[in-house]
Amino acid sequence: LSIFIITFSLSSKNHEKTVLLYAPISLSEVIKELINSYKILQNNIKIKAVFMGTSQLVMQVKNGANPDIFISANVEWMDYLERKKIISKKFRKDFLYNSLVVITNKKNSVNEFINIKELENAFLKSKTKISLAMTKTIPAGMYAKNFLKNAGIWENIKKKYVESTNVRTALNYVARNDLEFGIVYKTEAVGNNKVKIVYFIEGEKHKKIIYPMAALNDKKETLEVYDFFFEHKTLSKTLKWGFETVK
Repeated sequence: LSIFIITFSLSSKNHEKTVLLYAPISLSEVIKELINSYKILQNNIKIKAVFMGTSQLVMQVKNGANPDIFISANVEWMDYLERKKIISKKFRKDFLYNSLVVITNKKNSVNEFINIKELENAFLKSKTKISLAMTKTIPAGMYAKNFLKNAGIWENIKKKYVESTNVRTALNYVARNDLEFGIVYKTEAVGNNKVKIVYFIEGEKHKKIIYPMAALNDKKETLEVYDFFFEHKTLSKTLKWGFETVK
């Protein structure tokens, strides 16, 4: 499994503190940009970011990893850590919202689908399986399955999909044209020039896609970084990636 670690070194001064941030792969680009913004503001706190699938991050935390801040791609995994008393409600807030889309390769001649029936027909006629993130453990896949069930499509395609360990991999199958269609986060599709969106999935068709953030301790540097992420100026930088901010 791929692990992406991004370290932004701010200075070599003795008073420099490090804040370890765990975040889902679907937030990697936006978090990198926010860390860069933070680096410009001050020079005594270094943010080290680790990006993996949410379930992988949660298992690491459960098994003893000790990040200072954790962002989940869904509420359920954050609830799990709260039940384990690893995080506290006191330092937990909803950070960003996302949405789901159906994608195909940019070279394909498929036009945007008008309704769910058209989408279902396209899935059934496709010569390849549908690309999804893992539907039992990875939030993007769990949301996609939730949508397919609510739309009444799941029974017809439940043997016609391929699961990936994270949403980025699910998108890449379509980007390489290995698979004709995939269901991914809107933010993933917006940031990739090899795929195009052929269907915007209505939010009411699945559970709300929320990225909660939690501070796992009350160290001064942890809470300073945590608060930075919720500043209006910080949140406004996420909009260009296709995220929605908490109202």
